Amino acid sequence: MFKKVVVFICIISIITAVLAGCGAAQQPKDSEGKEGTNQFKGKQMTIYIRMMDMQDKWFRENIIAPFEKKYGVKINVNTFETDADLKNILELDKDKKTIGLIKTPHTMLNPLVQYDLIASLEEAVGDQYKEDIKEYTEQALQLATIDEKLYYIPRKLETNTLLYLKSKVKDAVDNWETMREPINTMFKNANGVGLPTDYTLEADPNQWDWIDLAVVGYYWANTEYDGKKEPRIAHRAKKYEGTTVEMITKIYQMGGRPDDVVKMNTQPVKDMFIWENFFKQNNLYNPGMWEEAWSGGGIWNAMAAGKVYLAFMHQIDAFFIHGGTNPQMTGYLTDPDDMGVAIMPKGVSLEMKDGKPVREGEHASQMAGWWWGIPKSSPDMKLSYELARWITNKENHKKEVETFGMMPVRKDMMEHVSTTFKEPWMQEVFEVAGKQAEAGIYPVPQVAQWPEISALYQEAWYDIVVGENNKDIGNVLDTKYAPKAADAVK
Repeated sequence: MFKKVVVFICIISIITAVLAGCGAAQQPKDSEGKEGTNQFKGKQMTIYIRMMDMQDKWFRENIIAPFEKKYGVKINVNTFETDADLKNILELDKDKKTIGLIKTPHTMLNPLVQYDLIASLEEAVGDQYKEDIKEYTEQALQLATIDEKLYYIPRKLETNTLLYLKSKVKDAVDNWETMREPINTMFKNANGVGLPTDYTLEADPNQWDWIDLAVVGYYWANTEYDGKKEPRIAHRAKKYEGTTVEMITKIYQMGGRPDDVVKMNTQPVKDMFIWENFFKQNNLYNPGMWEEAWSGGGIWNAMAAGKVYLAFMHQIDAFFIHGGTNPQMTGYLTDPDDMGVAIMPKGVSLEMKDGKPVREGEHASQMAGWWWGIPKSSPDMKLSYELARWITNKENHKKEVETFGMMPVRKDMMEHVSTTFKEPWMQEVFEVAGKQAEAGIYPVPQVAQWPEISALYQEAWYDIVVGENNKDIGNVLDTKYAPKAADAVK
């Protein structure tokens, strides 16, 4: 009898040990797949986001819901309307301590830190972040670093690149010489010289500068397509920040930087407005830009209608135009394979001397994007951090990037585009985005008064370019807009 009891106890002990082992194996892992106990179970917090409706729905169902299930927590997802709302939202939550994470646009990264509303990653999780951040690209971490401290986890980047129809570019490259004389006259009327000495139009748009862009624009505007002759180049012109972005990319292409943007009257700014006026006066820009106040969606529709062959687009624009993996991204082109992308054209001055531009810039663009910030009033900073890392781990980030065309912020994706993404057109979009980052991408000025500066650029564009207050562009900027910009940042 005693032996039977001993055997029975041993069997029970073995079963208990096995079950305990199984239980340990089923303990939840963190976002990096490491074993750990579920220290967050039963906790609750709120996050604030702003996304397109279809992306908002996808994000809640495919990112947040699995996180809640895995960690046994409740994440309340709220939306904010404008960038400026974030400061008020966080101020009101200081005592409530309910908000754990906010999706922060590039324009608010510095201001929220200066208002003492965002915790540094060191404050949030100690030294843990130092190894984790090695997974993100240098560009993605650049704006997240303020006063030599890292405050944000990157979410996505976006930068303008040159998007065009391959067939129409080939037509222009092959046949523009038939219009060399009137094209040369167009330039001579503006700069007294004409085209640069021994000018040729490169077949590869990655090698273009602003002169090439004007040559192609003239050829398209004066060639009959589908029974019509009309300008086929466009950029955003609605009175919103997207139009300001179009202008500051050109300032950066002329070698300008954020300080030039704020001053509003340095040489790169003047060159930008001179060229904008040149394109408008010579019928190179499709007038729908300002007559219908095109945003990105207006340009997509214009491409669908055959009115635009070239524009400056973000990666998500390229997905919409081509047609992506999301059911609502059905595409805007009859032949999606005709879509090409290249880095931005190099800035050069319209002014010539000795047969070449007096000033040359670079193939630069503007850097924008979104980051995840942990409020100082977070109910649990470690949970906030864990969620931000979950959203941007390789599996989840890849799913969201493939679905919505976000420029990846992870090194393992940007350094291995051809093996990460199966579709050749998708590879091209992200490869060119990477090349654009190497060529130069610069942020908008990190000043609290950026909304006022942005509005001034829109006012100036409609005044100088559309309103034709351009007899002396330099004087208009010096006497009218530079003083307003200076007053705004006092």
